[in-house]
Parts: sequence; C-alpha cells; structure tokens
Amino acid sequence: MKKIKLQNIWTKYHESKRWWSIALDFIFLLLIIAMLIPNTRKTISAFVVRHTLLSPRESSKTVMLNEKDFEFTVIGYNGEPVKLSQLRDKPIFLNFWATWCPPCIAELPSIQKLYEKYKNNVHFIFISNESPDVVTKFITRKNYSLPLYFLEGMVPGVFETSTIPTTFIVNKRGRLILYKTGAAKWDSKKMFRLMDRLINEK
Repeated sequence: MKKIKLQNIWTKYHESKRWWSIALDFIFLLLIIAMLIPNTRKTISAFVVRHTLLSPRESSKTVMLNEKDFEFTVIGYNGEPVKLSQLRDKPIFLNFWATWCPPCIAELPSIQKLYEKYKNNVHFIFISNESPDVVTKFITRKNYSLPLYFLEGMVPGVFETSTIPTTFIVNKRGRLILYKTGAAKWDSKKMFRLMDRLINEK
C-alpha cells in the first residue's frame, strides 16, 4: 500500500516538473542533508559564503590610534613578541579569525592572494585564540603562508570585537582606514587600489 502511494506521489511530482527543476530539487535536498552532517557543514557553509563575498568599504569615520593603542602586543608563532609601535613604517592589516569559523575559512583564499601581492609593503597580522598546533595544521593543510600570532594581554578598545572574522586596516599615520566585521572579498581591484594608495602615502 505504502509502495503504491509513493509511486503515485512520484508520478504526480514527475509529471508536474521539468527535468532541470527536478535536478535542482535534488541538489537542494543534498545540500540540506550535507548541512545536517557536522563533518560537511563547515565546508558547505564556507563554500556558500565564499561565492557571495563583496569587497569591503573604506571607513567614513576618522579614528586615530593613540600611543596606548600602539602598545598592543601579539606573539608570533616563533615566540617573538611584536608591538604595533614597531610596525608604523607600513600599513597594517590585522585580522581576527578561527579555523572553526566558516566565514573565516571562506575569506582566507582572497586574503592569501592579498598577502602574496603586498607582503613586502604591508604588515599582516593574523590572530587566533586557538592552539597554535590546531592553527598550524590547518594552515599547512590549506597551503597558506599567512603570518600567525596569538594575543598577549588585553586588546585595546579600538580593536575590540565580539565577531569573527573581523579585520582592521591602519595606515602609516595611525588612522583606522577600514573596520570590517564578517567575511569579505579581499583580492578585488578596489582593495588593490586602496592598498596601493596606503603604501604610497608619506
């Protein structure tokens, strides 16, 4: 009886739809199933986010870092502490992220491209509160070469955030040029123009 009912349902469904509509329904169903499975949820989420990313916009507010903000210290994975005050010769790209965060994973390929293009002219700082072993394994598996840091002490108010990913770009004069919460497309022509401008500033 149940078999006959299922056959009737399928016949009605099949007759009311075109082949491409049926294919889309099945793809949508597979995506829902994949999102319910913990092992594939993060990958699917990151894929969807990556294909909807937009280039970030420059901040319209004028926010200047003070001397206390420049005392902000991070520790490199080589064990060396770095103060922002040591990095005032170049623009600073500072990103808070985590390996378990789908939007972070989604934006990393574009960040890697930005880093490869500007690593000699911009200071890049990528901060995660996770174990360095976890982060290093993730970065190695993905074949990224980003400079990794963890926090030492408190984060200055100007860099405080409860959202990841969050990215800050600071120019050589200490102005917060860009403040972006959530994932973004960092390898756009718009971003390249902004970085070129910041690098060429006196």
